[in-house]
Amino acid sequence: MKIMKINDFKEFFDRKSKRFFIFLDIDDIIKKPLEYSFFSGGKRLRPWIIYNIGRYYNVDEEKLLKIGFIIEIIHTASLIHDDLPAIDNSEYRRGNKTNHKKFSEWQAILTGDLGFILPFKLFSDFDINESYLLNSFFSETLLNLIEGEALDVAFEKKLLNPSKDDIKKMYVKKTSSLFEFSFACIPLILNKNDDFKLLKIAGENFGVSFQIYDDIKDKFGNFEEVGKNLNNDINKITFLNIFSVMEAKKYADSLFKETLSILSELKIFKFIEYLEEIKSIIERK
Repeated sequence: MKIMKINDFKEFFDRKSKRFFIFLDIDDIIKKPLEYSFFSGGKRLRPWIIYNIGRYYNVDEEKLLKIGFIIEIIHTASLIHDDLPAIDNSEYRRGNKTNHKKFSEWQAILTGDLGFILPFKLFSDFDINESYLLNSFFSETLLNLIEGEALDVAFEKKLLNPSKDDIKKMYVKKTSSLFEFSFACIPLILNKNDDFKLLKIAGENFGVSFQIYDDIKDKFGNFEEVGKNLNNDINKITFLNIFSVMEAKKYADSLFKETLSILSELKIFKFIEYLEEIKSIIERK
């Protein structure tokens, strides 16, 4: 199996994604804001995971790219809504103006809404069995994502007093949900149920470790490294409110190793090698 490194994949994926956008029959009043945020940076980590795991299972490249495009749409939509004044009130994302600052608040709200609904339409273009499986899994993913975001905001606004388990639950729902989908959607549509269950766990572990690394980066990084307003996160409730940085990182590293262990069990060895390489990118060392 040939693995594509993430930087090479990003260039390849963005070129293909521009073609996907050309064929989207959506009015420019919300299509343009969606394109703006979609192409305003980002590592393309989730589509990269889908693509490389899919190639391991010998799935058609165009199908993998379309699934990756759909997942990047929902990820983009979630960031557009995250940045709105009522939630994080951010002015910058990935070093660029946030959607509501570049366009308008009403456009950002409706563009985010579009990004939450559009995936269902795009998944319906797959064959009937794949469409059913993908839309069912995606529905679960989206519900978890929204619940996780609600918990995150509730913690920040001190509506809840979370325990360690509550914070992990928020991480799993807000961040791991899209990674679970990215790791596990291919064995799902191939009816490889054992692999699906294992890779879903791998995605959960990877997502929590990713979020912890991101929290550490937000706490100690700067605007040039992170590309967003760091002062907006000052009241965020994370594992760093409970543990030291060293303890939090140790826990994240253990979850990351569990992800690699599952991939090793499935003999996806080359992917493990590259996943270890991008760990440093995730941490922005």
